Amino acid sequence: MAVIFRTMNPSKPITVDDVDFWERLYQSGTTPWELGRHAPPLETFLKSRYTLQPGSMAVLGCGTGHDAMLFANHGFQVTGIDFAPSAIQATYDKFLKAGISGTKGFLLQRDVFDMHEYTHYFDYVLEHNFFNSIDPSRRRTYAHVVQDLLKPGGKLIALWWVVDRPGGPPFGIARDSLFNMFSDFFTFDMVHAPADSAPGFENAELFTLMTRR
Repeated sequence: MAVIFRTMNPSKPITVDDVDFWERLYQSGTTPWELGRHAPPLETFLKSRYTLQPGSMAVLGCGTGHDAMLFANHGFQVTGIDFAPSAIQATYDKFLKAGISGTKGFLLQRDVFDMHEYTHYFDYVLEHNFFNSIDPSRRRTYAHVVQDLLKPGGKLIALWWVVDRPGGPPFGIARDSLFNMFSDFFTFDMVHAPADSAPGFENAELFTLMTRR
């Protein structure tokens, strides 16, 4: 999905760092990352003996809210974070329909990289598809941001797209590079390749559970 938009100033392209880049994709229905449901490996984890005690959770780049709803239905208090208005509206509609808006489901239309007032606020952070949407030059900053959002001992629950490929979005990452990047900030509690990835994602995903250092 290599897409580049341009502003009224043709010398200034809109990049993945801009709200308009993602909002235009939502508005046009160009959302190949959307499964139309939550990611199966996340549900498998929640139903396993390794599942976690519910707590407060930040869902980064929540999109249309399927994964956020999954965790809310398992007792977590979820805060979906996205800066695309269409994504926030779609998630809000799901929360409203489920009767959890303002109780177990909250929303922030924000840039994830500008969340300083939420330092050490969440028990958990959920990552699925957001990491692969940001410019690779911001990945180490991303690791700092997640560490800051989590309480001491908080956990990062993640489903990564581990494909080493040029270009993007989505921007892939090799498995070894992922470990090297996050080992400074987290300990790895669980690592496995899901056996129940959605069609089109087979053999390309990695589930990890990490604890903030």
